Amino acid sequence: MEGVITFDIPYNPIMATILGVILGLASSEFSNWRRDRKRRRRKKNSTRTLISLENERNMELVKEFWYKLNDTEENERDEDQEKIGLAHRLIKMPLPSWNQVMWSKQAPLLAISFTDKEIIEISSFYNCLQKLKSIYTKLLDLDAKDREYNSTYAGNGVDFSSIPRSKRFHEEAPGLWDEFEDITVGLIEEGTPLDHTMN
Repeated sequence: MEGVITFDIPYNPIMATILGVILGLASSEFSNWRRDRKRRRRKKNSTRTLISLENERNMELVKEFWYKLNDTEENERDEDQEKIGLAHRLIKMPLPSWNQVMWSKQAPLLAISFTDKEIIEISSFYNCLQKLKSIYTKLLDLDAKDREYNSTYAGNGVDFSSIPRSKRFHEEAPGLWDEFEDITVGLIEEGTPLDHTMN
């Protein structure tokens, strides 16, 4: 046949062995790479699922707590008095046990499991939950200190009309309530950080 070039390569057992070893190593490396890639993808998906479930549970607790807290017909004429009443109602309820166990445990896998934007959003979500706890604790502390201050004088038989009563709770509660409300409503409106990316 015209135009066909052929090569006569003599069979060399040493070359065939070397070529077989090289092909075997390459095949093994490729298999390892595929296995590692699959394992990494599985870890990534598991991490996303665990943190998503934790976020959803925390959000359910936020909503449930918020609706219970606002399930009242009381309407004070004075806006500050209404906020003080709501703040008192808040500290009489046990705060939900929000947690970030999965977020903390999965820290080494966050970079491969989430985009930078998602990490920032999830971190912000947990920070908001921490702020809610902080406001709640501060209101509890203010209430306890007012009660302690006022009962100390009452226990000593001091005439209340002659001393100023501690009213720090009443002074600070409206502002703290506003902050608590803003954060909670914001969380409920936004939804969980992965709502728009998890399908």
